[in-house]
Amino acid sequence: MGEKLYVTTDSAGIDRSFGEHIAWQLPDGGASKVTEATPYALLRLPAALLEVLDERIFEAEPTAAVKVADDGTVQVQSARLTTQTAWNTETATLFALDCAEHVLGDARDATLPDGTLLEAVLRDARQFLEDLDSPAGERLGHLARLGALRRLKRERGELADLSFGLLSDDAKRNIDVFDDPAYATIAPISDAVLAAIEALRHHVLPQFALTSEDAREEREEHANSERTTNMKIPTAIVTPFGSAQVGSEHVLQYEPSWTCAREAARHARTAARDRHGATGEREEMSWQAGRLKALL
Repeated sequence: MGEKLYVTTDSAGIDRSFGEHIAWQLPDGGASKVTEATPYALLRLPAALLEVLDERIFEAEPTAAVKVADDGTVQVQSARLTTQTAWNTETATLFALDCAEHVLGDARDATLPDGTLLEAVLRDARQFLEDLDSPAGERLGHLARLGALRRLKRERGELADLSFGLLSDDAKRNIDVFDDPAYATIAPISDAVLAAIEALRHHVLPQFALTSEDAREEREEHANSERTTNMKIPTAIVTPFGSAQVGSEHVLQYEPSWTCAREAARHARTAARDRHGATGEREEMSWQAGRLKALL
């Protein structure tokens, strides 16, 4: 079999993509170690990764001859992970942007509630991915927060009264606009775009935090050169994508890029199905699988 197979895991190498959680032996630069799975593990073609994207993706090699099922998966009782792919927050964000852009079509001139063209949003996001000083940061940050609120409202049915009460009038109006019938025809497309911007948020926020932390530590080094230890004092920083805190055990709260990439791809397939039926959805999945394979 010439096609590459993959395994997706969390940061610790745990595959949680189906009922049986598998703790994989990770490649360590030497000979790959075989993982025995009970009752079995799943290896996947790129198309079968789309619904289970996680923090890390590895190339996998079965220890015996295998046959790929119709859903693009392979059941094995033992296999080894050979190589960690290039999948990270940046490639996840690129994949999300690609998925959203691929289904824009006639909706290129459609706008989000703040009046920004969907096509312009994706163009600005790509520029910001390359340059954090891009002037588009404030607008993208607003859209990332709007996208997160939109997602929460959809997942939970409604935002908690307290949370909703803390929103500005503009934010409330912008969220409500998505329920307007005029938006129904492009809802999956706009959701794909917003998911891509959320993926960007996850990728860039730690970079803002690291930059601020490096500068703070350098200042402390000069100020406290006589001390044997430096006490870290938590510092809040404000970024276009929201506030963050550095120098403490505080964990930044946001939806991970790989989750947002999964959402963006799913919404894009929904948009393709709405336009061209089941055939359009299958073609979109095939395109996404090819794009994901290229990024890996």
